[in-house]
Amino acid sequence: MLLKNNTVLERTVFMFKKVFTSIKSFCPKLKIIFSGRRKYFIIGIIIILITSGGYYYYKKNSSSKTQYQTETVQKGMITSSVSGSGNMTVDQEESIKPTVSGTVSNLKVSVGDQVEKGQFLFYIESPETDISLTKSYASYTQAVQSLQNAQTQYLQNQLNLSQTNQNTEVTKAASSLLQAEQSLESAYTSLLQANSDYNKLIEKDDTTPGSVTTTEITIADEKAEIASIALKAARQNYIDTQASYNQALANSGINQEIAQQQLVSSQAAIDTAQLNVDAALASYNNEKTQASKRTVRASISGMVTTLNIKNGDTVGGSSSSSTSSTSTSTSSSTSASSSSSSSSASMVIDDLSTLKASVAINEADISKVQKGQKTTLTFDAITDLTLTGKVEKINQTGTNSQNVITYNVTIGIDELNLKVKPQMNVSAEIVTEVKQNVLYISASAVKTSGNTHYVQIMKDSLVTEQSVEVGISNDTDIEVTSGLSEGDTVITQTVTTDTAKSSSSSSSKSSSSNRSGPGGGSLGIPGL
Repeated sequence: MLLKNNTVLERTVFMFKKVFTSIKSFCPKLKIIFSGRRKYFIIGIIIILITSGGYYYYKKNSSSKTQYQTETVQKGMITSSVSGSGNMTVDQEESIKPTVSGTVSNLKVSVGDQVEKGQFLFYIESPETDISLTKSYASYTQAVQSLQNAQTQYLQNQLNLSQTNQNTEVTKAASSLLQAEQSLESAYTSLLQANSDYNKLIEKDDTTPGSVTTTEITIADEKAEIASIALKAARQNYIDTQASYNQALANSGINQEIAQQQLVSSQAAIDTAQLNVDAALASYNNEKTQASKRTVRASISGMVTTLNIKNGDTVGGSSSSSTSSTSTSTSSSTSASSSSSSSSASMVIDDLSTLKASVAINEADISKVQKGQKTTLTFDAITDLTLTGKVEKINQTGTNSQNVITYNVTIGIDELNLKVKPQMNVSAEIVTEVKQNVLYISASAVKTSGNTHYVQIMKDSLVTEQSVEVGISNDTDIEVTSGLSEGDTVITQTVTTDTAKSSSSSSSKSSSSNRSGPGGGSLGIPGL
């Protein structure tokens, strides 16, 4: 302490020089001792002895005081929770990415508009699709015509064969077969008419969007399907009748072999024509399905949150998808994926009634999280808003980011707030355990030595250590399961102060804890 005072040191050295000079003047022998460099060595030793004595005097006259921050052991409720952060997501979202290439027209919605499922959004003008549809329909009608020609030839061969056969059984079978042929031809005619009616409605809707209702198109399509089913039934009836007729011929002998061979050949032609009809019909149906995608409708009800097109833009080459959030990644990757999807889609529709929080929970805490646990949510962008919710889903696959493993947890919101938007940053506090009527103290009061927990107890101005067993805890409090009783006084903070009696200098040191607990106070005990 004295060494820090340069003035005192200088005065001391000056004083000793004067004393030594006086002594040397009266004592010749001392003159010899203090001559040369010896005098500096001896003076240094004397200074050190004087300084040490001063420091001892300072310590002897200083005082040390220790103060304790205390609280009493309380009984009540304690909760344990885990926290995580992430983003707000929607459980139902449609990203519209048209597969039909063409030009956007009749776009009548804007960002923020509410749309209903099945509502018309926009139309894609695609001449190439029109050409493909027309060609496929022409191929289909040509295949049907070829089949009808083969069936006519077959009927003629049947008639030729029946005329050479007077067998009553063969005649009856031929008559039945003729009727079956007529029914089959009628079924083909009905199918052609139904498909023609459907195409007219599609062309009308394409030319004037909205002039034809979805119900009318659906009914026309269903009629075509019914006609197709009837055709299959007529065809099967024809096959069965043909089998009966062939059996009748077999029973009549082989005297009509030439006519029979002609009939077989015509049957083979029918089979080939039928395969061509089936292939042409499948191709036509595929083109019809593709053409129907030119009229874009909403597949879910919700709000238009992203719109990357306008009338006159060229679109096509992607797919339109309606998704339900089944997040298997962390909140950051989910956000990036959603952002990428929105930027590449022509339009995004979000069902904001399915807004949920998707947060990442550390691997050390995920085992404590269960479905149904209560949660509080806060938002970076809305400082005055706190929402409540419940855990709905816990991903079983973790995500590794820079050697930190997290698991995604989906939280449903009890009551939505219009201020909350998709992709907003959110922090969640999940209550994992609640205990009622238990003993608890401030977490800062509990100390650890190896595997043992202990506290310092204040009783009758004396401090003693007491081993305790603890239970659940949170940021401020910890449950005590044994070792303490309600009302016991424990130390939560220790402050030690050293004060020199000299008014010229002082020093202090202290240690602190998280907070003072209930019933907390301060008690100063000198010397402890």
